[in-house]
Order: sequence, then C-alpha cells, then structure tokens
Amino acid sequence: MGKNFITGFKGGRWLSWSNSILGSRQRIAALLVLLPSYARRRGLEGIRDDLRLVGRYVNDIAHGRYRQYDGQALTLAVAAIAYAVSPLDLAPDFVPLGLLDDATVVTWAISQLGVELEKYKELTP
Repeated sequence: MGKNFITGFKGGRWLSWSNSILGSRQRIAALLVLLPSYARRRGLEGIRDDLRLVGRYVNDIAHGRYRQYDGQALTLAVAAIAYAVSPLDLAPDFVPLGLLDDATVVTWAISQLGVELEKYKELTP
C-alpha cells in the first residue's frame, strides 16, 4: 500500500505544483501557515518533528536565512508539505486511514531529504 502512495505522489501533480509555489513567497507562506495545525493532528505523532523540521527548512530558505540548499531537495520538501496539508490527495484525510498516505509520503520524503536536512541542522542554530 505504501509503495502505491509513493508512486502516486511522484507521478501526480505535487512536484510540478511545488515549483509554482516556490516562485512566490506569498504562496510559500500560505502553505507553511497550514503546517502547524496539521502537524498537531492526532495520528501524526510519529512524523510531527519531521514535519516541523521540513517546515523550518523551507521557511529559512524562503526568507534567505539558509542559502546552501539543494534545489531538488527544496522542491521535494515543498511537495511533501503541500501533499500533507492538502485534504484531497490519494487518500483524502476525511476517510478512514486518510492520514496513512500523508505519513507514508512524508516519511519517504524525509528519507530522501536525509543528507540535506542533516546539513541544514548542522549549519543553522
């Protein structure tokens, strides 16, 4: 099941959509404002810290506080956040197990961003 979520994420609109979000600070801000309340949802305890880390990473890049980033990693991070906070994705959040796809995609994205996020944590206070 998890592999299907990843395939759907990679083959869907999320990565291309993230590029359009990256072109606008306002769109990035609008996306990031949704993240804290989403991350507090019951059932997401296992990925809450990862979501917050990815949110800080994107926010610091958007505000010029972190400049040594990888562009592909940033695209993936924004796509993962957009996927997670969107109520309508492969398994809409209002159906049973609707957060499972979000957790699967975020966990996979974090695994792909591992080296980049470690570098980010080392270089930021």
